[in-house]
Amino acid sequence: MIQWENELVTSIARRRAVLVVGSGVSRNSINEKGDRPASWEDFLKKCSCEIGKLDYVEDLIQRRDYLLACQLIKKKIGSDKFLEMVQKEFQLKGYKPALIHEHLYNLDCSITISPNFDNIYDDYCRCASSGSFVIKDHTSADIISYLNKSDVRLLIRNHGSANDPDKIIFTAEDYSKARTKYSLFYDVVRSLALTHTFLFIGCGVEDPDLRMLFEDIKFAYGRTPLHYMTTPRGETAPEVLQELGSFMQLRYMEYSPDKSHEELTQSLGELVTLVDEEREQLADRRGW
Repeated sequence: MIQWENELVTSIARRRAVLVVGSGVSRNSINEKGDRPASWEDFLKKCSCEIGKLDYVEDLIQRRDYLLACQLIKKKIGSDKFLEMVQKEFQLKGYKPALIHEHLYNLDCSITISPNFDNIYDDYCRCASSGSFVIKDHTSADIISYLNKSDVRLLIRNHGSANDPDKIIFTAEDYSKARTKYSLFYDVVRSLALTHTFLFIGCGVEDPDLRMLFEDIKFAYGRTPLHYMTTPRGETAPEVLQELGSFMQLRYMEYSPDKSHEELTQSLGELVTLVDEEREQLADRRGW
């Protein structure tokens, strides 16, 4: 089981943490046919089948250069067909929330960021909160007005959503355009990374937004707050984790990937208990 550090528990309890929910969380969901949402890599492989075998595309996917691979696939397959496939995979298959979504919701973080195209966690939050969860994306001009409201729970879709596929950020070109057109949004995210503790769940070390975010902060400010990321044990070489952790101020917390990452879900259930207990203690001693 993951041994959650006291500093992280306190940050979440004080609502000074930003929860980042990646595609690994969505992989816990299934639909009536028993299907699970495709990973970024699996989705690109499905798309590449539509254009035939192209060695240079397959090489990019193998090297995890997903942004460029996606851009070449989209150009080859056509924008309309590509966006149709995005909606079919991430919106129309009827994936159901899993226990891990309940645990993440019960952490009761003021701000959550999701780079996922699917709407699984969005739908869970809307239902569990009776529609009171505020959901915005990178194109929303009013995000900043919700950041300091203690009674608001905000979910930010930083890559867009399959509900509105024309706005999704999926290719290298999409990233470049978004960082120019929506520069205020990225300023907001950088500010959060400097003032809050980020907890990444179900995210990969190769995530381009994550890398660019911490590269920007590292070279602009030198030192950054400590952030945390869960990762399956054995998936990434310890030397790589150590180097990335040092560079990006990330503390990696490993867990067993056995039984469909069951240990991560169980550990998050324990984290909810620890956070609830810490909030009770903060209230008793008026430590807010």
